[in-house]
Amino acid sequence: MDISSPGNVALDQVTLELISDAKKLARLVNESRPLSQEVIRNIEKELLGERVYNSNAIEGNTLTLRETRSVLQAGSIADVSRRREAAEALNLAKAIAEVQEMIQEPESWSDIHRFTAVHRTILSGVKDDAAGRIRSDGILITGAKYQPPDPSQLDMLLSQFFATLKDATQLEPILVASWAHWVIVRIHAFADGNGRLARLWQDLILFGNKLTAAVIQLQDRTEYYATLESADGGNLNPLTQLVARSLNRTLQIYLNEQREVDELKGWAAGIVGETNARVNEKRKLEYLRWVRQMDQVRDAFERCATQVTNASDGAVEIQVNSFDIIDQPTWETLRSGGNAPKTWYFWANFRNGNVRVQYCFFFGRHWFSEADRDTPGIGPSTCLLVSEQRGDEKAVRLSEIQNCPLTLRETLVVDDKLARKRFDIAEERDVYDLEIDSLQVAREFVQEVFLKRLT
Repeated sequence: MDISSPGNVALDQVTLELISDAKKLARLVNESRPLSQEVIRNIEKELLGERVYNSNAIEGNTLTLRETRSVLQAGSIADVSRRREAAEALNLAKAIAEVQEMIQEPESWSDIHRFTAVHRTILSGVKDDAAGRIRSDGILITGAKYQPPDPSQLDMLLSQFFATLKDATQLEPILVASWAHWVIVRIHAFADGNGRLARLWQDLILFGNKLTAAVIQLQDRTEYYATLESADGGNLNPLTQLVARSLNRTLQIYLNEQREVDELKGWAAGIVGETNARVNEKRKLEYLRWVRQMDQVRDAFERCATQVTNASDGAVEIQVNSFDIIDQPTWETLRSGGNAPKTWYFWANFRNGNVRVQYCFFFGRHWFSEADRDTPGIGPSTCLLVSEQRGDEKAVRLSEIQNCPLTLRETLVVDDKLARKRFDIAEERDVYDLEIDSLQVAREFVQEVFLKRLT
């Protein structure tokens, strides 16, 4: 594998023009400094989500941009079924933060220990056996023209790469960043995570030269792979052009954001202010009415639990452990499709002799189903969901349990009235019970648990 100095690369006219465009945009951004803290926060938030989403998506992560931003905002993994993908998003965000700390330390860009440490962060908790470890096995990429070098060559290639990178400080930074990107991908020093690491090191070099991140987007994946193949054949121009275009897109974000603050903020505030005030009043009232209905649901379960336990000779028992209801901001986040921590409302712990099972009632977003088509008033909302847990097993949503005899799926509010979504076993479909009494919801659920789960 030939990784000779980027100084030997002959740039064509298209590449030179794109690099020139980037320098002009960077100059305009710098001339608008100092940027306001609001502009910086907005850009950093947007850029972090874009970087994490696109870099992971290129590698096959199926989280959407919106889902990625929700995971990053929550700072935790809420959806257990997609734990790995959410962990990849959080890991890459941490790795980006680590790389940002290296910007002012050019010597660290060629430090193998910092290199492997960032890689360890990328795969931590996802593929721990490969995290931060130079591979010792050969790799065959099915269907690819290029195949990674033998493990016996890796130490030599990495040493050569870092020595060359250290001596390239006076060369065109966009070219160096593109070259480093290609070399890291093609050395393929690790069993996994090489692409994400390559894009991080590319951006490290750009930031270190007073530029910004070049976010290669998922929609450019086919072109991206083609540019890497061109670089394999000795032509680095296509990859450098893609990096320059991606960099220009990011620089334009800075300019657009500043312009919006300068020209549009006051104008928009005048239009939106009064409208928002009215919407906020309406939404607060809607939230308070929703709280009232959910309070009645919890109260109904507590009363049912007390009556069953009191009527028993000790063999049958229900305990309800309650938590605070979510506040309005969390309610808003869930109904708009975001994630939020600590959404437990209450646990109902059932016992029949030595057999125990517990149910977690927690808040989440109501998702559209076929039953919604025939039900008026159903729309985006925050609902009360139920999961089942037996012993030390993981909690599982009732809707995800195969052949589950319990019919309750969601409790929600429709037109300020309590509604229940349940699975009709006879018809094998979801149905809605509108304007249902909370006590009926609790009674029927308790009855189903004892007769169909604890017998």
